[in-house]
Amino acid sequence: MSCEYGEKLILYFYGEADPGLKAGVEAHLSACASCRQELAALKLAEEGLSSLTAEPRPAVLAAVMAAARAAGARGFSFGWRELALSGALASVLAGVFAVARPAGREMAWHSGLDSKLDSVEYSLYQEQLDLAASAGDWDYRYSELEDEGLKASENV
Repeated sequence: MSCEYGEKLILYFYGEADPGLKAGVEAHLSACASCRQELAALKLAEEGLSSLTAEPRPAVLAAVMAAARAAGARGFSFGWRELALSGALASVLAGVFAVARPAGREMAWHSGLDSKLDSVEYSLYQEQLDLAASAGDWDYRYSELEDEGLKASENV
């Protein structure tokens, strides 16, 4: 398509064009065979895609269900070995949590971490202020340079 109506045509096709654009595209379609062909191709593609289903084929579905039934027939087995291992692990974890000293609320305040984070936050805030201030200076200086350029061009 050489007329560069591609995006407008797509907006028109999906019904997202405002009334002015819609009228313009319709007028263009009456004169442009390439865009009419493109619109027909879009319609054909949409019809083809809408006819597809996301359902698996019956043979695939039957194979998955047969595998699930076979796995269910075997059942879940939990032997003595797994039972002993899970009990030992649970005992170790219970012991670790029983011996571990609970961290109080005050521990975070006495670690110095909070004051360091405040310092970093303040530094970032200060840098943002400095950057904003310097950007304003740049804009001001740039407009001065533009004014000087205009004066120089007027004097020539």
